[in-house]
Amino acid sequence: MLSGLEILSKFHAFDFAKPGSGKGLKLEDLEMKEEEMELYVDLHPSTNTSPYMVVETMSLAKAAVLLRELGLRHLCVVPKTPGRPPIVGILTRHDFMPEHILGLYPHVNSHK
Repeated sequence: MLSGLEILSKFHAFDFAKPGSGKGLKLEDLEMKEEEMELYVDLHPSTNTSPYMVVETMSLAKAAVLLRELGLRHLCVVPKTPGRPPIVGILTRHDFMPEHILGLYPHVNSHK
């Protein structure tokens, strides 16, 4: 049986390269045994149990102000109506970048 440190080392958990930088390990590169597929990591100690949330009908402008003024990295988006999944999305700082927002509305840019 592998120790926790050995498992973390095996999967290069100490490589903190930014995602998309071309560095780091890809899922396809992992060689996992069947018994390793049954292992799990308890992430509860590392999770925020009371994140900031916004309703999916909130305007993007209000969400941007909330994100900026509170210095948040992300906002959980919850449904307006009950009976749907508890979280319908996550807004990050990237979602508020001008080029990202303008990319969502290509018909607006076509009038230039």
